Amino acid sequence: MKDPDLNDELSRFEDELRAWGARPLRTPASAARQRVTARLSLARQPIPWLRLAASAALVIVLVIVTWVGAPGPARESAAVARGSFPPPVDPNVVVWVLDSRTTVYFVLGPNGSAKGGVS
Repeated sequence: MKDPDLNDELSRFEDELRAWGARPLRTPASAARQRVTARLSLARQPIPWLRLAASAALVIVLVIVTWVGAPGPARESAAVARGSFPPPVDPNVVVWVLDSRTTVYFVLGPNGSAKGGVS
């Protein structure tokens, strides 16, 4: 059930809001507009070359941050350049070198592996 006191408070609030909205303006709209626009011209406009300098500085900072924060050359490519490949294996073995510490060997067999069936 709705609370009758709540409805009374709501209707009282709405009545007071309508009365507040119906009050006359203190300052006419045209006078208020003129005051605001007069204050806007007092604000100093930024110098165009200052914007250009700020944009150039931002670009330089972004380039430096990207250059410094970029990861170095991958260790794997350095290992490949030195020729440190895994030792030669059987022709039925596929070798994937993921990184300098991880090498994956896939053993392929015609009848599956001896332990767990088809590989």
